[in-house]
Amino acid sequence: MKTLLLTLALLAAFTDVTFLTNVHCQKCVEKLEENLAFEKGVKDLKVNLKDKTVYVRYDSTKTNVEKLRKVINKLGYSAEIKK
Repeated sequence: MKTLLLTLALLAAFTDVTFLTNVHCQKCVEKLEENLAFEKGVKDLKVNLKDKTVYVRYDSTKTNVEKLRKVINKLGYSAEIKK
């Protein structure tokens, strides 16, 4: 029972967010993937050039949407939450 509760608690900490961004080439995609992948709490990441989106699954106990947005902005890209 303890293992099940621990597993549920860990799953509950993961959150997904998709940002709309202004990536325009494959180098942009690579730059975002290489830098965001090493951010504390990031568990999964997909940058889609065609849709100009950045999908991030993250551990909400280690980071949050605003921190992720700031990283994307610092790399030179816009980051608006996709609704």
